[in-house]
Amino acid sequence: MAKKHFMCTHTFLGDEAKKMFEDASLDMTDRDMFAAVKTEKAEMLGHWRGEEDFFFCHWYAESEDAIHAVLEELEVDKMCATSVNEMSRFVTAQDKNSRLVGDPDNE
Repeated sequence: MAKKHFMCTHTFLGDEAKKMFEDASLDMTDRDMFAAVKTEKAEMLGHWRGEEDFFFCHWYAESEDAIHAVLEELEVDKMCATSVNEMSRFVTAQDKNSRLVGDPDNE
């Protein structure tokens, strides 16, 4: 099955859940974090987190279910509610090209 791009919003289920998440990742490097969330069907490509009660991740996966499977395996689902949104168009400054921007609903 072909992989697609997804953006996820992860919202902590409360202060205790946020602390559990932080404690679980205290000794992880960026390399460790990306390795921990990579499977044959889904992998995280980017992670954005500030001080708020939510954070964002960019996933490359076969399906929404493949992402949720990774989160359940790591028990992130016990700490965060996750909204998964497929993105039909992915553009990055690292891959500039001359294709027309177009309409993502018609791609």
